[in-house]
Amino acid sequence: MEPRSGRLPTLLVATLATVFVLVIWGGVVRLSGSGLAIPDWPLAEGKLLPRPHPNVLIEFGHRVIAMLVGFLTIAIAIVVFRSREYRRTLGALTVAALITLVLQIFMGGRVVLEELPVDRVVAHLLLAFTFFAILLLMALRVTEGEPSPAPDPRARLLGRFAHLAAGAVFLQAGLGAWVSSSGAALACPDFPTCHGSWLPPMTGLVGIHYAHRLGAYAIVVLVLGLLVAAAPAHLSPRARWPLRFSGILLAVQVLLGIANVVLRVPLPVSVAHLGTALALFATLLTAAHELKRA
Repeated sequence: MEPRSGRLPTLLVATLATVFVLVIWGGVVRLSGSGLAIPDWPLAEGKLLPRPHPNVLIEFGHRVIAMLVGFLTIAIAIVVFRSREYRRTLGALTVAALITLVLQIFMGGRVVLEELPVDRVVAHLLLAFTFFAILLLMALRVTEGEPSPAPDPRARLLGRFAHLAAGAVFLQAGLGAWVSSSGAALACPDFPTCHGSWLPPMTGLVGIHYAHRLGAYAIVVLVLGLLVAAAPAHLSPRARWPLRFSGILLAVQVLLGIANVVLRVPLPVSVAHLGTALALFATLLTAAHELKRA
């Protein structure tokens, strides 16, 4: 493979950072009520540059960042397909990233033109998580070192466990998008109960909101179970540190989720909740990759 100090690792890291910002900015768009500030697509009120209204600029900023992600992804594809070694190891993932990007662009347009239907909003976010995961796997492959010479026999099983936890976070992100886009964020205005009940009726907005809470409890159990199972294992630092960081992110995410309810969904807390979810997803995927390599 080409030297790891070349352009591709830098491009991948830059694109991952930009996608992370894009996802967070998408949360700002949704939670600030700016999703339909520009009612047409791809133009902005029939123009290339929109009028200087705060909500319009929030939505337009999201489009600009998305365009930057597109250009960066094309640059990645050019670098990959110009190298025989990169084509062999990263070609399939690059094609998957390009296909996911096209689907994401199409879905973003449909979200605007169809006036924010809940299913489209959820699909749009999950495609963003999928795209981020593909780029992350590419970055991990292009920067990976040699496997541990004496791997722990439990490492691969722990890797599957980490993948399961990451999958749960992925589904929970979809539930979170469903909660916020359907207006169910305060359907249960108290915590830890819901309208004073530990088992509210799972119908309507209450059902949507409480399903998200149940998903959060499941993720807490999964991640803590993973950390306990991994504690006695002999793991490389590249596998150990993502696991430790996932525990920190889990604690932060739980606190942000509680604050969302108690403080009645303030924009900074909700956006931080989304960003932490993506960071936890990425950390668990990184741990899974390193554990399976071992």
